[in-house]
Amino acid sequence: MHTLEFLDELVLLCLAALAVITVFQRVKLPPIIGLIATGLIIGPTGFGLVEQDAIIAAISELGIVLLLFTIGLEFSIDDMRKLKSIVFIGGPLQVLLSTVLTGTGAYFISQWAGSPIDLNGAILIGMAMAISSTAICTKLLADRKELHAPHGRAVLGILIFQDIAVVPMMIIVTMLSTHASTHPTMLTLWVTQKFGGNVEAIDALARILTLVVVTGGLLFGMRTLMPRVMAYVTRTNHQEVLILGALGLCFSAAWITSIAGISMALGAFIAGMAIAGSEESHLLEKTLRPMRDAFTSVFFLSVGLLVNVNLVALPTNIGSALLVLLANAVVVAVILISLRLPIRTAIMAAMILAQVGEFSFLLISLGVDYDVISSTDFQNMLVAIIVTMIVTPTLVTIAPFVAERVVPLANAIPALRRWSMDEERGMIKLETADEERDKPMVVIIGGGVLGTHVAHVFKQTGITYRMVELNRDTVARLRERGEPVLAGDITDVDTLEHAGVRDAAVVIVAINNTMALVRGVEVIRHMRPDVQIIVRSRYLQDCGAVREKGADLVIVEEFESSISVFTHVLAYLGATPELIEQQEQRMRAQRGLIV
Repeated sequence: MHTLEFLDELVLLCLAALAVITVFQRVKLPPIIGLIATGLIIGPTGFGLVEQDAIIAAISELGIVLLLFTIGLEFSIDDMRKLKSIVFIGGPLQVLLSTVLTGTGAYFISQWAGSPIDLNGAILIGMAMAISSTAICTKLLADRKELHAPHGRAVLGILIFQDIAVVPMMIIVTMLSTHASTHPTMLTLWVTQKFGGNVEAIDALARILTLVVVTGGLLFGMRTLMPRVMAYVTRTNHQEVLILGALGLCFSAAWITSIAGISMALGAFIAGMAIAGSEESHLLEKTLRPMRDAFTSVFFLSVGLLVNVNLVALPTNIGSALLVLLANAVVVAVILISLRLPIRTAIMAAMILAQVGEFSFLLISLGVDYDVISSTDFQNMLVAIIVTMIVTPTLVTIAPFVAERVVPLANAIPALRRWSMDEERGMIKLETADEERDKPMVVIIGGGVLGTHVAHVFKQTGITYRMVELNRDTVARLRERGEPVLAGDITDVDTLEHAGVRDAAVVIVAINNTMALVRGVEVIRHMRPDVQIIVRSRYLQDCGAVREKGADLVIVEEFESSISVFTHVLAYLGATPELIEQQEQRMRAQRGLIV
């Protein structure tokens, strides 16, 4: 029987990661550190059981692509417009100042240490150390539900520009090389063959032009075409079609940008951002989440596999990492404060962005290929980068405490006092996601007869509402009528969050699946102990279970039908209204349905 050559390595990685993460959880360390530590333990630095081969590297790269796509789904072009000052002013300033500061520091420290690097090497080191980890920052913020908090949005704004800046940085690395470009684009080859000229200069110009054209084309094309495609894909009730459609969109955008010589992750982010804000975006994110988490876990494992630690140079590497963390944090804090963000927001964002990221591996690998830095410098930088990654979860955890203590100190400085105010009064307001969307007063779960009739009444009376329906054909019909409806499951917390259960005063549940009904009421009550839950159940036998899980009022369809029948009969036979009401109350009391 044929066996995959890398399967034993993947099995070993998964089992080792499971053991290490279990131990780390007992001492309250995040899983990301456990994954990196696993790579260090079983990689070249540790027991040497696994090396980072092409398969593992490819899987980890797919993880970054999927991660950026799902992040893009949560961050629309409208969000980009609101963060334009951070993306297009703060981003360039941060990259430039961090490059100059860390590059200059690396140059003089290397001279003092007796292993000097030249100016080109210092520029490369400065650029590599200026790029933060999109994978780590976004994952940690998402896990803490802070991605749409003011500091989270400031972090994402800087990260967006950093990801865009990776491509020009790669071009600069090729220009720093002492030999001619060995990786010219097809456009460069055609121009030089047709008109002649310097290969390096034409190649740099061609790559920059390609970046602008491809990015603009992707945004325009996907903004106009993809929402229609995804509306068709999500209309089907087959999960396989939804998964393949989401993967096809994500990887096609990554493939287009890779052909153009641009980061695949940036292409995936643009694709996600193009359809963000649509009713389908949360469904795609939920569908891809398990696959994304699996692939990004392999990425963090691969980070540890890259390193071969030199114990003699380790103290120097750790010291360099700490200096880089300090330099990057100071630069980000100063820039964000200069952009008139509140000091608390700036300090928290600065601590989160202080580390060095995954695209830095790409830059320094390219630097080795082009002889800009030596293999020894490459390994030293790898260790320093990984040290910054390992301490990042701790920095994210303590960032609020540090910011709270820095703000009172700022009040003592008159020039900074105006920036020490909270987010509500700050000079720049970074709205949270909850503030931006309309908060429904009522959430209706079920788009059948009862749900649509209730929605019609709410619309006539001006009560804001949002509907949730599982059947996507029904969802499509309701959307054609202009109803605010989501495709999703009552038992899924993310769907309920997106529908607005956190903000609603009342939740009306009118679905026929008994198991989903009971479980859904339990989930809603766990999310919102104070919300009013009204349930329509078809059968009397389900009433007790639903009430036990937290429903405030249960209206049983077969029971109400029987009451309608006997009250009509009694009235027809001449019974008094008092007698009819008395019998109705007695019947409800016997069934335990009097609220």
